[in-house]
Amino acid sequence: MRNNVERFPSKWDWIVTMVCALCALGLVTFIWWIEPREVVVVEERLQEVVVEREVDVYVVTATVYHAVEGQCDDSPLVTASGAKISSADTAYDHRYLAVSRDLLDVFPYGTIVEVSGCGELDGVYTVEDTMNRRYKGYIDLLINPDMKGGKWEGARIRKVNSEN
Repeated sequence: MRNNVERFPSKWDWIVTMVCALCALGLVTFIWWIEPREVVVVEERLQEVVVEREVDVYVVTATVYHAVEGQCDDSPLVTASGAKISSADTAYDHRYLAVSRDLLDVFPYGTIVEVSGCGELDGVYTVEDTMNRRYKGYIDLLINPDMKGGKWEGARIRKVNSEN
């Protein structure tokens, strides 16, 4: 005759059940944990590459100036570096720019730079002048008096040739 007593799980049945449940939970947790981590690593690598490429790019505020006594000293046709400007009316043909004094160590006189973010005035310039000491993080593009001026926040400046 059989015993009609219900069988309760033994201690080993509970252990096996718990191990299986923990393994299943562990596998789900592991998959959830590893998947986002791989994405983050890829994004960090991409950001590092971008930063390495743009080390020599400076974000500045760009303005314009004219080679006239009201905006320069008493010799407006001679820049701070000693470069001569043929005439105020053709100043833009020289493609000179002034940098604020805090940028002069990075972009010394004679440095050829590329400027972007200034609309029609984007292009290649030579650093030949400095701005008044009250300005920091600025560049000033030399233009003709008949040209339209402006101010551009977030303009970018970088050296064209790396040996400068």
